Amino acid sequence: MPLPVTESAWCEISQGQIAQNLRHTLARLPDQTRLCAVVKADAYGHGIENVVPLVIGQGVSHIGISSNAEARTVRAAGFTGSILRLRTATPDEVEGALQYRVEELVGSEEGVLAILDRVGQRRLPPLHISLNADGMSRDGLELSTPAGRGACARILELADGHIVGLCTHFPSNHPDELGENIARFQQDLAWVFAHSSLQRQEVLTHAGSTLTLAAGLDPQVDMMRCGAILFGIAAPSHVFHPALTLKSRVISIGSYPKGSTIGYDRTTVLRRDRLLASVALGYANGYSRQLSQGAEVLIRGQSCPVMGAISMNTIVADVSALPEVAIGDEVVAFGRQAEQEILSEAMERQSGTIMADLLTDWGQRNPRILCDFAAQNP
Repeated sequence: MPLPVTESAWCEISQGQIAQNLRHTLARLPDQTRLCAVVKADAYGHGIENVVPLVIGQGVSHIGISSNAEARTVRAAGFTGSILRLRTATPDEVEGALQYRVEELVGSEEGVLAILDRVGQRRLPPLHISLNADGMSRDGLELSTPAGRGACARILELADGHIVGLCTHFPSNHPDELGENIARFQQDLAWVFAHSSLQRQEVLTHAGSTLTLAAGLDPQVDMMRCGAILFGIAAPSHVFHPALTLKSRVISIGSYPKGSTIGYDRTTVLRRDRLLASVALGYANGYSRQLSQGAEVLIRGQSCPVMGAISMNTIVADVSALPEVAIGDEVVAFGRQAEQEILSEAMERQSGTIMADLLTDWGQRNPRILCDFAAQNP
């Protein structure tokens, strides 16, 4: 039995919805393609400890992380499969992650030399070479240049016997661009196999991201790395639905006459008498000040406009249409209440950012409470 909610603002996490999203993600993968479940940023704010048991239950063999703390939490949750870091790491991080059996990503000769200098050849972890493939241009080898091809050859020599994967990250889900990136990655893979002793059947090829899976194209790899879709962020539908609800409570109610101003800088002036409710939620909870213009919250199943600038710990909602509103009423700032729902599209439009940004922020700033509200369509 969960403890009563005593926080002023909190996130409710539905493991049932995450499980549904995971099942449908696995069903959508191309034939013979496995999943790397990405749980970076504490599982996009949902809590790694809440997600890993579901991943284990579905037999997923790989989990993608970013930090050593995430790797530690994944292992503590009972995962015994492969953990893959999805960015290049400092030598200190690599050494610290040896105890968690983390497979590392490398994209430069200098990076491999730095790791070797720290841990030595004997303790060198399994490595995945990141190939840019005309993609993100952040930590991947660019094999279109002589310098890039030379660096790749030296990496293969330096890490001989430790290369277990070749990977890339596609930057776009536009069908034409994605198709070009897939073709380029396949060309790069062919070059590596033709110029090394690596055997195709012994090396894991993999690519991201959720956008690739949502686009419906087959990247022709052994594994796809997906995170956002597990949490209902990409292409929300009756199948994939957000698993996090941001909630708060009404803490004050007051009647204010026409001409009253609301919040800092007097950004809103009442054009008629209004009933206003203060809600214990603000930018300290990750509720962005960008939401001062046009956002709504749900109270007693009705949409109520957010009024004035967002404060650090408080927002103001117009509840004039809810004369029965009471202190302590539950407020939904994102998600469903009764028959109403604040959707991802509206939140992204009003905040000027993406849901991955918002959910990660909310989930890591506020207490998380498991609440298995029914999935939309099991």
